Amino acid sequence: MNNLDLFRMGFKNLWRRKLRTFLTVLGVIIGASSIIVMLSLGFGMSQAFEDQIAQWGSLTTVNVHKSWEAPLPGKKEMALDDKAVKTFKSLDNVVAVSPTLQTYGSIINGRYVASGSIRGIDPDSMEDFGFEVAEGRLLNNRDSLTVVFGGQMQYNFYEPKARTYREPKINLMKDRMTLTLDPNYGWSGPGQNNANYKEYKIKVAGVLTEGNWETNYGIYMPLEDLQNLIKEKEKSENQKPEKGKKGKGYDQINVKVNDMKNVQEVQKTIKDMGYEAYSLNDELESMKKQAAVIQAVLGGIGAVSLLVAAIGITNTMVMSIYERTKEIGIMKVIGASLKDIKRLFLFESALIGLTGGIFGVGFSYLISLIINKFSATFGQAMGSGSTKISIIPIWLVLAAMVFSALIGIVSGYFPARRAMNLSALEAIKTE
Repeated sequence: MNNLDLFRMGFKNLWRRKLRTFLTVLGVIIGASSIIVMLSLGFGMSQAFEDQIAQWGSLTTVNVHKSWEAPLPGKKEMALDDKAVKTFKSLDNVVAVSPTLQTYGSIINGRYVASGSIRGIDPDSMEDFGFEVAEGRLLNNRDSLTVVFGGQMQYNFYEPKARTYREPKINLMKDRMTLTLDPNYGWSGPGQNNANYKEYKIKVAGVLTEGNWETNYGIYMPLEDLQNLIKEKEKSENQKPEKGKKGKGYDQINVKVNDMKNVQEVQKTIKDMGYEAYSLNDELESMKKQAAVIQAVLGGIGAVSLLVAAIGITNTMVMSIYERTKEIGIMKVIGASLKDIKRLFLFESALIGLTGGIFGVGFSYLISLIINKFSATFGQAMGSGSTKISIIPIWLVLAAMVFSALIGIVSGYFPARRAMNLSALEAIKTE
């Protein structure tokens, strides 16, 4: 019996029992679609976690701080200085390193004031760290007293002398701006505590895109400029220079890794040196573990449906043997081999499984579309984004069809062996 004869005979046998075949295939459809949809919810949850954390900052950046614990006896505290920057740049999978200083100050725009975090950064590293501008450009190493504003900085301005709040009309790129490191400017005046804080006319190079919580309200300027401003601030306050503010030490060093898969390795290496290293991947990994547990539970629920479908295939094939016992006997008498009989029944059960898997995939896409449509509508009503909560990767589609066919073959194996072992003479005598 060649493969074409096998296909014709198997298809004909299933077609003769259309209702039973349809109900068995329906069971596989329900089982396959249950697993696909349940797993897709888990994938959607993982992607939602990743999208949410990506809004907090870059997933490929490691933030390095000094160790929070006192150094062990006989060991020096690891400094965040130029030597550390050079060491981090030499690590494998590191594409950029930027030391960072941070202080607080105010931006003055006429009668409006905005207080915020002023961050000194290496201008040449901004592009490597994923900074994107909505207007203007990023900083470069030729800039002096020039800033780049966070994407939502314009909403941070207010009028200190106004009795009621009115939304200011600010054009960050065109308005004249002044910078002061007076932390209380607008509340008590720049001369409080006998300190005479300087005010600096600044230029605005650009405004970053919105959507990143880490940069939305930040004010970025060249690192060297901020070091000089901090020194002048300390002089005006008659303070001794703070440790780590002399141009050799930094508040933080940011390390850019080439791929998310390598972040954990780079982070561990830096920690082993004695530094405190943190990345958003720590949060992401924790969330993904929770999603994996939920996904396993959902997948298990779907697997129960497919198990019931497998029992249905077995039942269908066993009933088919009882109904076709005489036919099996005749096939043996006219010369059909035991292998051909076994192949015939396995083909029929595999065809049931594969057909159910194919239609199950189509049904899964329909359910996923409805779920995402509903979630998008609900998300817009709640004022949130329209992130898909059901994601079906292509490998899951292929795996579901192969697995459904495999379930059919396994379910039909014992009925096929039973058909193969039937006595030809007794089978012919059966009514």
